[in-house]
Amino acid sequence: MHRTSGITFPVVRVAGPPAERGLQYGTLARDRIHRSIAAYERVFQHYAGWDWATVRRHAARFTQTIDDFAPALIAEMRGIAAGAGVDLEEILALNTRSEIMFAAGDTGIPHECTSFALLPHRTTTGTMIVAQNWDWLLHAQETATVLEVTRDDGPSFVTLVEAGLLAKVGMNEAGLGLCTNTLVSDGDEGRIGVPYHVLLRTALDSESARDAAEVIASAERALSANYLLADDTGFAVDLETAPRPDGVRRLSPGNGQITHANHFRATDLTGEDLYAKRKPHTLDRLRNITSGLSSSGVLTVDDMKQVLADHVDHPSSVCQHPNEALHPRERTATIAGVIMDVTDRTMHLAPGRPCVARWETVKGAVSHRQPPLLGTFERNRPE
Repeated sequence: MHRTSGITFPVVRVAGPPAERGLQYGTLARDRIHRSIAAYERVFQHYAGWDWATVRRHAARFTQTIDDFAPALIAEMRGIAAGAGVDLEEILALNTRSEIMFAAGDTGIPHECTSFALLPHRTTTGTMIVAQNWDWLLHAQETATVLEVTRDDGPSFVTLVEAGLLAKVGMNEAGLGLCTNTLVSDGDEGRIGVPYHVLLRTALDSESARDAAEVIASAERALSANYLLADDTGFAVDLETAPRPDGVRRLSPGNGQITHANHFRATDLTGEDLYAKRKPHTLDRLRNITSGLSSSGVLTVDDMKQVLADHVDHPSSVCQHPNEALHPRERTATIAGVIMDVTDRTMHLAPGRPCVARWETVKGAVSHRQPPLLGTFERNRPE
């Protein structure tokens, strides 16, 4: 277990073909998956006035699109559902929750994260680093799970997810790291397309950051999103996307770094940036994390932890604390800080807010590109 300030993230290790590892995941994470379902039932009711039966019906509409795009993922989700003792539509609802919320006509649900990548010449270890704070609704503290997948049909990987989801922030044994930020364009309407969390998972299925970028760029995407990708070759790219055929812009590193929050940096992707309009503090978070990383020419992992613990512009800071002025269902906080050395295959994880969390290290147990890697991770002593 990863422990800090009363917050714990269980580690779930699975292996085998898609249906089998899905069944293992659903069985081992059963309690947390049920918590996820109960939490999103409340979320949809609060934000959109939709009951869970309506949410399930809308989730089912994505089945064919996902099956056409990545049939193994439907098999995996069927396994998760069977292991957790729930219907496939409920697992689909978790993995398409963002799309369904836009279909319900509510863009007010918070989507927050702050991410960065540092090229090898900017790190004291001389390795590629990708990192982020994952900020979300408070119920995620009770559903977050470290999922480690050992597989023969693609790279093994580790990802920090809400229980029941296919993937979120993570890295794989091919040396690819993935961070992400939600974006909201004026073209987001919950259309049927490849869901956001499905694309996150297919990125982790890729052999390189370039391959992942091409898969995301060529997909018929359902929603806007930002994908920060880097690998152990020293390549890093940030993809800002909108749900239209030409809706991809690639941002390259400047000064050996890439930083991102929840607004479009490529302003031609949307007529109106709806997230920035509603929550302009995304501009503050981007400014603060960029200046924090730029204050030193070369950074240690401890320096990066301090950047993720930054409280400038509190409560809407890089390290977010719950805003007590908001309705309890609308309060967000940093659920976890994650720093990934994709060259060394090492993840530094802070369950909870980085300012108080006890960071721990997840370290690959075998050498470069020799599987199994992530399925045999060892938990080192707390840092």
